Amino acid sequence: MEMFIFKCCKKIRGSIYNPGWEYDANALEFCHHRDLNVQSRPFATYKDFERSGVFAAQNDLEQIQKVEEDLLYSTFRRNREKKIKKLEADLQQEKEKSVMELVNGFERIVSQNSSQSRLEEETKKLEEEYSMKKQSMMKDLLETMTSEERAQVAQLIDKHSQQMLALITEKLSLKQDKKSDSGEGSEEEGVDLTRPPSPRPPEFRKSHLYDSPKVFEQIDNHVYAVAQKEHSTFTELVRDLTRNCHNELEKTRALYRWVTWKDLNKLQIDESVNPDSPYGLLRGIKLGTETYHDLFKRLGSYAGMFCEIIQGYSKGAGYKPGMKVEDSRFRNSWTSINIEGSWQFLNCNWGARHVRAHQNSSENLDQWELSEFNYTCDEFYFITEPEDHIYQHFPDDSRWQLLESPISMAEFLKLPLVKSTFFNYGLRFANHYDSIIITNHGVAIIELKMPVLLGFGYTLVPKSKNGDNAPVEGRTMLRIIGRKAIFTVAPPKPGKFYFTIFAKERWDSDSLQSACSFLVKCPEKEKVQRHSFPLVPFFGPTPSLSDFGLLPISHIDPFIVYEGEDLHFRFEINSFAKISHSLQFQGSTEATNIEDFNRFAFVRFRDETTISYQIRCPVRGFYVFSLFGCDRDVSGEETYDCIFRYLINCKFMSKDRRPLPRACHRWFNCTLLDPQVGDINPDKRITFRVCVPAAVDIAMLIDDTWFHFRESSPGIWEGTVVAGRRACGAKIYAKLNRDKSRFSPLLEFRVK
Repeated sequence: MEMFIFKCCKKIRGSIYNPGWEYDANALEFCHHRDLNVQSRPFATYKDFERSGVFAAQNDLEQIQKVEEDLLYSTFRRNREKKIKKLEADLQQEKEKSVMELVNGFERIVSQNSSQSRLEEETKKLEEEYSMKKQSMMKDLLETMTSEERAQVAQLIDKHSQQMLALITEKLSLKQDKKSDSGEGSEEEGVDLTRPPSPRPPEFRKSHLYDSPKVFEQIDNHVYAVAQKEHSTFTELVRDLTRNCHNELEKTRALYRWVTWKDLNKLQIDESVNPDSPYGLLRGIKLGTETYHDLFKRLGSYAGMFCEIIQGYSKGAGYKPGMKVEDSRFRNSWTSINIEGSWQFLNCNWGARHVRAHQNSSENLDQWELSEFNYTCDEFYFITEPEDHIYQHFPDDSRWQLLESPISMAEFLKLPLVKSTFFNYGLRFANHYDSIIITNHGVAIIELKMPVLLGFGYTLVPKSKNGDNAPVEGRTMLRIIGRKAIFTVAPPKPGKFYFTIFAKERWDSDSLQSACSFLVKCPEKEKVQRHSFPLVPFFGPTPSLSDFGLLPISHIDPFIVYEGEDLHFRFEINSFAKISHSLQFQGSTEATNIEDFNRFAFVRFRDETTISYQIRCPVRGFYVFSLFGCDRDVSGEETYDCIFRYLINCKFMSKDRRPLPRACHRWFNCTLLDPQVGDINPDKRITFRVCVPAAVDIAMLIDDTWFHFRESSPGIWEGTVVAGRRACGAKIYAKLNRDKSRFSPLLEFRVK
């Protein structure tokens, strides 16, 4: 049964790069989708292998192949011994000749008193030189031999894999023929594993194959149990791993998880290991003659699956944006496996991650006690989308890009340096970016899309040849707007800088992983931004925002330019939320004569659903306006978490530099009408007007004197007060209950 589904998409092509298809509502793509439970070609189950005698035949063939492999490793050992002995003999002969020349030279000057001691010194120096030379030449020799041996082992594994697939085809075909002869067979096509499909873009997207790694929970649990056992043959190992697999995707998962779970670095294997022992299966890995990809290809052939090892270049360890990859440092290999007729990328080498684990810490593996260190897998490298894979890997054969429109090496190098973290967290670039970004008016802006609110970190490091690679602080601003993370990078001077973005699941977590990197070029001398940004990690909402129902209405962008007029912020909010705020000036306060900048932030209004603030900037510079939500811990103590931050760039100071009043907790459904300042001039008569609909009485306390207000109209209270001559505090109080004499504070002022 086949289904045809229309998918919305748009074709993305930057200046030169087409990564494939990005799904969108702007266009239609005719997408071929098939139920994975309906096989595109005959699938041999575990029972089919058992009934047709595949396992028994595999075991016999494996023994024959093992003899051939043992002979190859014996040849390696003899060649190594021979070449090492020759190298040592040649060096010894060369050293003896040099020593003889040295001695003869000193015999001609034997009359000098110091000749003997000098001879000993020179001889010792000569010994050290040849020792270092031997180490260097031995290293080069071993690397050359290992490279040659690795190529021969790869050829042998390819040959053995083809033999194993041909054997499976033969055994299953015989079984099918017997069924046909007896009249029990169907018209289904037999399994043919002798001709691998040609490379082409996969029929399935990863999201079509499975929704989440959680669907493999049973497979992963089984693989973990298998990994604790010892197996002396690949036949036995693969048979055990695939026992509960119902399709090729599950087979692939079982093999991938076993390879990434097995701590191969702990194996203690030498060249004389018994090939019939459990560790004999993995001797090539430990000796460096076999890669994780070779091992996976072996396992895949035993499971009856096509697997290809792709050669090419990778942006791996040591690579930085803007670098070339033509030299051997970045030569690499990876794997493609055919699942349901479609080639899919996976990488057991990059997919294995070494992490610390505590006992019984795994959600899925509670019944086992994990060791202190455990290998887990990076899910990005299990079935990687071609349009994501191309960011890291460029194959020698362009067909193995598996893209509808393959790209060139030049286009590959222009792609940003992107790590698996970027894709694992569902990040995407909001615009097309090259790996090298040139500043415009002294800044570079990079926007990322994110599916959920994430935590980020970043570094800006000069590209320097003189060793001056200390990160530059205060030259990056991160703001969160909706589901976008916007990084503004302002280099402090002309030059080249590496900019790296890190990501984490929680904004307050200390665990950061590299997500992507760029080379930022700043050629502009006159337009370099003079002032640094405040040393604040980011601006915008935090994950705690939703706990308080806070939603910005007036200012969505957390970066605001102040040009002399007071700012008015308005938010939606839950009725029960307890909110606090702070306003911090990020410049030098010594020249401002302002002790408390919090007096320039005022809660103008608060009711059950909204809250509004008035912000005034009395001096030029950067301000950070933060909102905090109050919560209670298990002991009942109140704690405040930051829920939103604004960065205010004051280019023109306020025309009115007087502070604002401070609202108290009871300032609810209230409005200050007059005056709009927080400082009261001493020894003057001042009229106050406030709207407090719930009040029974309103009074103001200045020093020790009470001034009662009158209700001039419903909810509007007025009062004229005379401030004293000395500086003191002043508060407006409200009586909110007729039956009680208590007055609650509403607003605070100062007489000064």
